[in-house]
Amino acid sequence: MKKYISFAAIAAFAALTLTSCDDKDEAPELKEVTTSEGVFVINSGNQSGKIDGSLTYYDYNTKTATQNVYQAANGKSLGLTLPGCVVYGSKIYIVGSVENTVFIADRKTLKEVATLKTEVDGVGVKGRDVCAGNGYVYVASYANTVFAIDTLTNTITKTFKSGDYSDGICFYKDCVYTGDTDYGKYGKAEHGTPSVTKINVATGQSTIITNDAFRNPTDLVVVDGRLFMQDKGYYGGEGGSQIDQNLFEIDADGKILNTICAASTIAASNDKIYIIDAPYKGHAPEYKVYDVKSGKLSTFCAGNEILYPNMISVDPVKNIVFITSYQLKAGTTSADYKVAGYVAMYDGNTGAFLGQFECGVGGGAVIANTKTEMVQK
Repeated sequence: MKKYISFAAIAAFAALTLTSCDDKDEAPELKEVTTSEGVFVINSGNQSGKIDGSLTYYDYNTKTATQNVYQAANGKSLGLTLPGCVVYGSKIYIVGSVENTVFIADRKTLKEVATLKTEVDGVGVKGRDVCAGNGYVYVASYANTVFAIDTLTNTITKTFKSGDYSDGICFYKDCVYTGDTDYGKYGKAEHGTPSVTKINVATGQSTIITNDAFRNPTDLVVVDGRLFMQDKGYYGGEGGSQIDQNLFEIDADGKILNTICAASTIAASNDKIYIIDAPYKGHAPEYKVYDVKSGKLSTFCAGNEILYPNMISVDPVKNIVFITSYQLKAGTTSADYKVAGYVAMYDGNTGAFLGQFECGVGGGAVIANTKTEMVQK
């Protein structure tokens, strides 16, 4: 049986061995083990319907989904529009866009630890996505600003400049990268500049990178030490259809190394990138997987269980892929954005359907509830 040891216990044990052990005693050999207990689903709600966002929790052991877990733990709503979330260390960080707030809570109990306002010169701005690295949580925003949260003090201690309307963020080689969407204005008479921003968090220097191929840079992911960017394209096709949505591999300076395939939304885990291509007013949804090591692109699943896909996510520990879906609006052939949706689960290796569970209104990203401990070999 594996024996789990806390970091505090390790320190105490080390101190004891220094004072009471003879040369024949040996310290236990330890290794880091990460486990996943379940997943959080970030439900964005519906702003026009005045439906607040919420948090769903799916427990792997009980195979049950519990709705509104944050509200139950704290007696308060998360407000409207929740576009981003990350679990880092012992805490969960949830971005409330309309509320101009980052909600910080204990990962296990969901009891709120702190709330931080995303503000520039005293004016609230919309946070959009979040990532973590080297003891900080970084929040991209629509205000040319990235906020750095010190995870020990639960305070915003630094801000960095980014491009226009940043809507995606990742941590790569000690730098933060943002996907700067320009609010999807590409192709319109009045627009800014779609870009990728590279931020050296040690020096504070921001480099805004442009490219003629960029339309609407959004999600960024790191796989096998390589950086990938998903561009949502723009509505420049026939009848206003979505076109030029692509998955690119880029280098550390933002140069495009490879165009992988068309992609509306992505998720990454281990050596793979999972892809949904479901362009607005375009073809039927396609579900693909790209093996980064081999360079092979293939069909991931048929997706027959998905009515109207929204987001794709993956638990890297369990290797389970999650696809959130809207329900069918009664009496129509359209999605219903104001009722609870659901999440379909698939085996990350085979694409086999594993089951589904209900989430809240506007089910978005699915975030693994992971913990890392030192384990005696």
